Amino acid sequence: MRPVGEERGWIGQVHRRTDTALGYGLRPREAAVVRGMVLGDRSLMPEELEVAFQRSGVTHVLAISGQHVAILAVVIYFALRFFAIPAGVRAGITMGLIWLYILIAGAPPSAIRAGVVATFVLAAPLFGRQVSALHFMTTMLAIVLAYNPELVYSTGFQLSVAAVFGIQLLTKPLRSLVERTLLRPLARPPEQLSNLISISLAAQIATSPIVAATFDQVSVVGVLTNLVAVPLSGPILILGLLGSLVGNLTPFLAYPLNACNGFLVTILIRVAQASSSLPFASITTPGVTPLLVGLFYAGCVPPIVAGRVFPKEHRPLWAALLLLWTVIWLVLVGAGSV
Repeated sequence: MRPVGEERGWIGQVHRRTDTALGYGLRPREAAVVRGMVLGDRSLMPEELEVAFQRSGVTHVLAISGQHVAILAVVIYFALRFFAIPAGVRAGITMGLIWLYILIAGAPPSAIRAGVVATFVLAAPLFGRQVSALHFMTTMLAIVLAYNPELVYSTGFQLSVAAVFGIQLLTKPLRSLVERTLLRPLARPPEQLSNLISISLAAQIATSPIVAATFDQVSVVGVLTNLVAVPLSGPILILGLLGSLVGNLTPFLAYPLNACNGFLVTILIRVAQASSSLPFASITTPGVTPLLVGLFYAGCVPPIVAGRVFPKEHRPLWAALLLLWTVIWLVLVGAGSV
């Protein structure tokens, strides 16, 4: 990502106007975090804060990802629905605004992937088609890689694809394990809580080898910190976008929006700093080769296949074996730093 001030043309103007609007009611550190979430540009973030986000496993909320695009699509679509706009028009406007946002954010690979999927999801009902997540993912990969095959070497693209496939393939068995173990003391565990834990765990498992090979460390506390970071990221993103828009029209109205957002960003920063300061926050993983990464994913195949072939009541067992394999792999690759 280019430093501030180097963007040219209308996109550069949008970035500069966003910086100005976020300055109405946000302190520089808070504005830098919101800027990263809205535009995907972390060039203004202090280095120690970036390290805290990385060690705590919540760096992904600062990148323009599928989560950002999905949140934006849902908000736009249902906001238009409130005004009784026909479904076809709603879908068309939502798709147009999503791709405009992706373009303004610099069109990162993960956002392009999410934009393609969102386009399929919004367009499918118009043609009377059912939505199949895995089918859309494979179709998306074919389209995006056909357009730019070099994306296969992009770390952001790899992480995005791994996370989505992990969520699709691992969430159900992990949810069964979470409900049988962590949430068993609760008579009726909240479905949202079990979903959040299992999705966070699935994404972290699926992306761990890529993170280990790229950044030489893997966050251990990420599963817990994401229970706070992920729910906060949606409101922060929406308030950040609204503050940016309103701030360019009338700064007076931007102050209350940014002030509310500043409170949420402060919580996010405190969680990242507190969790990253723990001695066991992350594992150092030097020298992870593509062969080791391939070995990890190969070891994940048997539990995933077994979880789909054998009866549902055995899902917690296969999920536990998958977790055990992940721990063993991390311990083995982490032993190289000793």
